[in-house]
Amino acid sequence: MTTLNTDATTETLSKPVVGTGITDVDIHPLPKIGAINEYLSSRVQQRLQEYGMRTTTGLQQISEYPQMYGGAMRADAWPEEGYPGSDLDLIRSQLLDLYNIELGVLQCLSPGGQTLNPAAQALDPDLAEPLCSALNDWQIEHLVRPEPRLRTSMTVPFEAPDLAVKEIERIGSHPGVISLLGLSKTYEPLGSRKYWPIFEAAVAQGLPVQIHLSQGGGHANTGTGWTSYHAEYHVAHVQSVQAQMLSLILRGTFDRFPDLKVMFVEGNIAHFVPLVQRLDHHWKTLRSEVPNLQRKPSEYIHDHIWASTQPIDEPQNPRHLQEIIEEFCPDNVLFASDYPHFDFDSPESVFPPSFSPELKEKIFRTNGQRFFGLETSAK
Repeated sequence: MTTLNTDATTETLSKPVVGTGITDVDIHPLPKIGAINEYLSSRVQQRLQEYGMRTTTGLQQISEYPQMYGGAMRADAWPEEGYPGSDLDLIRSQLLDLYNIELGVLQCLSPGGQTLNPAAQALDPDLAEPLCSALNDWQIEHLVRPEPRLRTSMTVPFEAPDLAVKEIERIGSHPGVISLLGLSKTYEPLGSRKYWPIFEAAVAQGLPVQIHLSQGGGHANTGTGWTSYHAEYHVAHVQSVQAQMLSLILRGTFDRFPDLKVMFVEGNIAHFVPLVQRLDHHWKTLRSEVPNLQRKPSEYIHDHIWASTQPIDEPQNPRHLQEIIEEFCPDNVLFASDYPHFDFDSPESVFPPSFSPELKEKIFRTNGQRFFGLETSAK
């Protein structure tokens, strides 16, 4: 069993710098079958081989809906061996080199299928813990060290906060780690005190939290039950990120953790605007219910709530896209490609021609410097 050197003081990896290039906050690596075995004990390997792993989707090797046919991957992203996202050279040629990505943030799929971060969703916390550690170590050793433009959003057993904190303390200060990966489907709303120890540990390590759209959490994929069609499923996904935003704000998470930064990844942007407006409206009359909330809900956005561009909204009038982003918060939107998934967004074509260069500069570069706390921007 390989044990990664997690001593940040002896790590030679330099801090990421984004100058004229782009920050991409949503890249999905996928280790080849058996690739993480070297980081797992023989006992865990044997258990996985004999019994597999059950996650909060209730399933084992497949996802909760057949939209994952083909792994939901780009057809040209399949390497000669393994799944898309498993070949570092292909990640370089199809993404990093092609689009001048200077900082790419890894949101790991697998093991246990091709859905997002199933290690963190293992029903047995004692299995989730070694799987998350193995994935973090594998990403650093096999992706981040050989390719310094990549950094990992570390995975933790989110439903077992004591074990999550243990993993954050083990590897959170490592320069290969740039954020903490959470999921939009959790057992309880994210503002629950159950998750406070995780937020406290993340803040202590200076790690922002990326909440990626997900399956699982033991819930149906909408607030009212299961969907029948892919289009229904894909659009309704945003309900989970809406619920998480409301919970984080109204339960006073950001008053308790004033340095906490949360990004919703792959959760769209447009729907946040009317949601927050309505929240502000009701807060005026119902604020006696949440007397500890120190500010108007919308006032927490700039300091604490971020969103990524993919999937991008495409209003009929392209100028409205910029208006939507400016209405949300132009300083808190970052570019996401979602490579290697089929709905990949190219930075060359993601925005309409009418999009202002100033806003592009923020989304591609400067907003990421603020979210990840990058020290410099060498232009």
